[in-house]
Amino acid sequence: MKNVIVFGATGNSGKNIINTLINDGYSVVAVGRSDTDYFDKIDVEYLRGDIQEKDIFRKISSYDFDTVINLAGVQPSILPYSELTDLGRTLNDYVKINILGVFNILEFCRNKGISRYIYTTSHRDIEGHWVDGELLNPDLPIKINYQGDHVMYAITKTSSMMMGDYYRELLGMKVFNLRLPMIFSVPMRNWYYSNGEKKIIPFLSIIRDAILGKTLEVWGDKSMKRDYTHMDNLLQMVKLCLNSESPGGIFNVGTGESVTTEVFIKNIAEVFSPYGEDCKIIYKPEKQTYKCTSYNITKERNLLGYDPIYLREMLYRLKEDIEEKNILNKWEWYD
Repeated sequence: MKNVIVFGATGNSGKNIINTLINDGYSVVAVGRSDTDYFDKIDVEYLRGDIQEKDIFRKISSYDFDTVINLAGVQPSILPYSELTDLGRTLNDYVKINILGVFNILEFCRNKGISRYIYTTSHRDIEGHWVDGELLNPDLPIKINYQGDHVMYAITKTSSMMMGDYYRELLGMKVFNLRLPMIFSVPMRNWYYSNGEKKIIPFLSIIRDAILGKTLEVWGDKSMKRDYTHMDNLLQMVKLCLNSESPGGIFNVGTGESVTTEVFIKNIAEVFSPYGEDCKIIYKPEKQTYKCTSYNITKERNLLGYDPIYLREMLYRLKEDIEEKNILNKWEWYD
């Protein structure tokens, strides 16, 4: 049995990963910045602290771990400010948390003799390679898009990934970098920040409209393809990395399915519409959506044994989760 410490534990991915590890018999300690009683409910020790500061590392220095999972960091969707509203503060947070904080974690790993390190990074590191419909390999050279609101985020996440790779070469530590596209799940809150303003997560609005039998809209290019990756795919990849004899590397957490926007909306209509009813679907090419891409997972299959779930199964799992949590009316809506 592995002893695991999870940094960035209070986010949606962190909670799901920790629940999965506990159910699989791992010994887990959670670390995060937020004040929460969530982990009391599942009998997991939670230590509150900031990875920018040395205090949290002194708190955990006496614990016995062989594996670190690092989910900690900031990104545009969780910041109540942005380059447009507070440039200095935003850039400062990216550098101090995503680089200095990760450096502190890696130094903890070095001093503790940690043997395995799993880091979640952004697929924005290869945004310059994004081509509609083309499956991208995990080992492409870094190619950041220097336009938009994810630039410094991508730079800092990529820098921290490279630091981890250096520690692998320096120490012989197994280092697994998991490149994440958007991960689909049923979160406790259905909104994110965009330039400091709350915005409803688009796919949850579409699902709600389908449940209510409303007309669904296909925005932008109906033929644009992307990966639709469920949380369970990330959970599977983490577990595979925990048990792999590989020295690590960069791994795509995708599906390789490459689904068009039109197919995505049609599947939501079929899965979520009221029984016996079909949602009307209309096309809005003038409402542009941000580009995306799809990922080749041949390496992940062959080296790790990765076997993802695909769009249709993802939607059924989301539906089951929504119904089980009875969460639709608990979410915030602005209509």
